[in-house]
Amino acid sequence: MCGICGIIHKDIPLIPPPLVEAMSATMVKRGPNGYGEYYDTNVGMGMRRLSIIDLKQGWQPLFSADRQIVAFQNGEIYNYQTLQQELQSNGYTFLTHSDTEVLAHGFAAWGIEGLLQRIDGMYALAIYDQRQRKIYLARDRFGEKPLFYVHTSDFFAYSSNTIALNILPWVESNIHRSSLAYYLALHYIPGEQTIFEQIKRVLPGEYLCIYCDSLQMQISKYYTIPLRKPTKPLHAQQVAERIEESVTSRLIADVPVGIFLSGGLDSSVIAAIAAKQHPQIDTFSMGFHAKAVDESVYAQQVATMIQSRHHHFYFDEQAFLELVPQVAIALDEPVGDQALLPLYWLCREAKKHVTVVLSGEGGDEIFGGYGYYEDFAEQPNVFETIKRKLWRTPKNFSVNLNTLINNSKPITPSGFPLLTDQQTRIRLLGSNEFNESFEMQFIDQLNCTYNPLQRATMADMRTWLPDDLLIKFDRMAMAHSLEGRAPYLQPEIVEIGLNLPSKEKIWNGNKKRYFKGLASSWLPDTIIHRRKQGFILPMRQWICQWFEQYGSAKTYFTRSSIADINMTELITIVNDDLNNGIVRERLLFALILLMEWHVAYKKRISEQKMSKNCIFLTY
Repeated sequence: MCGICGIIHKDIPLIPPPLVEAMSATMVKRGPNGYGEYYDTNVGMGMRRLSIIDLKQGWQPLFSADRQIVAFQNGEIYNYQTLQQELQSNGYTFLTHSDTEVLAHGFAAWGIEGLLQRIDGMYALAIYDQRQRKIYLARDRFGEKPLFYVHTSDFFAYSSNTIALNILPWVESNIHRSSLAYYLALHYIPGEQTIFEQIKRVLPGEYLCIYCDSLQMQISKYYTIPLRKPTKPLHAQQVAERIEESVTSRLIADVPVGIFLSGGLDSSVIAAIAAKQHPQIDTFSMGFHAKAVDESVYAQQVATMIQSRHHHFYFDEQAFLELVPQVAIALDEPVGDQALLPLYWLCREAKKHVTVVLSGEGGDEIFGGYGYYEDFAEQPNVFETIKRKLWRTPKNFSVNLNTLINNSKPITPSGFPLLTDQQTRIRLLGSNEFNESFEMQFIDQLNCTYNPLQRATMADMRTWLPDDLLIKFDRMAMAHSLEGRAPYLQPEIVEIGLNLPSKEKIWNGNKKRYFKGLASSWLPDTIIHRRKQGFILPMRQWICQWFEQYGSAKTYFTRSSIADINMTELITIVNDDLNNGIVRERLLFALILLMEWHVAYKKRISEQKMSKNCIFLTY
């Protein structure tokens, strides 16, 4: 696990090392164990390392045999040992046991497409082909690791975070208007466009090729989830073996590994499998004093059953007030997900014991675990099922869900409820803007699905998973130099789950039917069939106390203005909701997080530009 960055500039034949060092300095928590760099004509590349594999020799960059291929990565390649053996059998000699060296030799042997088709992992790659004077950037299939870039006619820059790009003298940190609209609707920003006008994301399953002399850029898609007409699934034993193999591969590390154990089914399966490989493995859970939202008793039951070394923590009101500003500082972009707060705390505590944690991200999207998916499931009533297959319409809504945020009912195509409707966003922004190109591509892919439930889960795989859940997991873990891994995001497991027949996911209110059958290989029925609670915080009282510490919502929100948002309307909306007893707590928290992020981010940019490492940026 690392942070990577680099720059290509037409008019600077020798990139100043302090420039790359300053970019790297913004991501020390992503990689506290060391620094690596590489320079060539008008090219500078850097990284910060969190040592996980081959602690002594795995320093980047790593090279092909002729040293013409230069490889950097942020992440882990889980099947690197198998690929290393294949390369060695073809005559390639390895100097380290690092997975990054596999990338250098693999690129030399197979090219970028062949390499990306073979690797299983979470990664953001930067590979420089000196012979062709090209840099390739690639992001993993499902978006576990971040990769941002800026591209103009004069320069190209990339980074594992946005702040390394925003401190460059040629980059303006202006807010993107339509990105604000998406945030106000979803509490996160989907797709290629970030919150900043100039900064883009490499999307999951994409790679970029940048020509270092002309700065021409090509974007290619190397992976899309293959959707098929759902048929009878593989035998359960075969799929259970795939899950065990995935968990086992994600336990490989030269540092201590633990499990985030929420008490839910997904994390309990991972913990049970991991405990067989690592007896007395460390497990971590977060509880709440309010019993209605506390699942920690179930986590303790699983921990006792698998005999793990369990660490349990309680989240309380004071933690909310303290953690909101800390969480905001850890984010590249605003993500208004309430679960950021306990996750930040859990990562902080876990780091005292381990350097790698496994978690259950992706399980609900793949196997159909969310309650709002029920509206898209087949029903025992055959006429209702036929009707919904024809119209791709959820049973409770007479509306086609053909946009992400502008449907007549304020839900996404997955059924996920929005924070705001179109009229509220017009009040806040003066218009209801959206990214037409992104929306068209998004809906085109959803229209390749074969039934309403597959369509709903694909909608979350394209947006909610990479742009909320995986951002949350990565940023909160990296804030504490902790590596997070998600075993369910192994390509074969994802493809099996998304192509299951609808009845195998949800039938007559019973969610994750197929996965529950698999889980019987590792867990007792009392754990498998208990009611899912979800990760919901008791927010209303905390939000009231948040504003009370500032005197009022108006005092709080007038501390700083956010470009394009009508702050008067924002304060009116917040006060109306406070007076009504807080019925829109998700929106209020998202607005608080947006304000905290905006203030913190401006301060971080200012501090970076004023630091001694950035004096040269007047260049």
